[in-house]
Amino acid sequence: MKFITHYALLVMCLLFPSIGKAVEGARLVCDAPVFQFGRVDQSAVITNVFVIRNEGDTTFVAGMPRTTCSCTKVRLSKRMIGPGETAGLTAVFTAERRSGEQRKTIYLPAFDSEAPAITFYMQGFVEPSAESH
Repeated sequence: MKFITHYALLVMCLLFPSIGKAVEGARLVCDAPVFQFGRVDQSAVITNVFVIRNEGDTTFVAGMPRTTCSCTKVRLSKRMIGPGETAGLTAVFTAERRSGEQRKTIYLPAFDSEAPAITFYMQGFVEPSAESH
């Protein structure tokens, strides 16, 4: 009897692989959400592209990306990221008038939410200019 029950369960799983799977919605993933730019001087303009992947089962509709500082500008390559698709979030940090440890935060919310769906960081050290000594 156990054999028949296990066999029936196996057949059901093979015929209906989605049984038991919950719909998870959009799920954004970035393999490298933190970009270390090292030590730079105040003339540096640092650019990084964060690659975002939707591992969920519905399309993610992005809201406007936000940063914690006007020294960092961002641009998203596309607003709708379908299941299995990728998008690039280009971040540009301008070190002018900055010095010391820097950690700039970038938030990417969903279109219908203020809460960030994913958060990114650009961080490093800006050397003070010779005039500031």
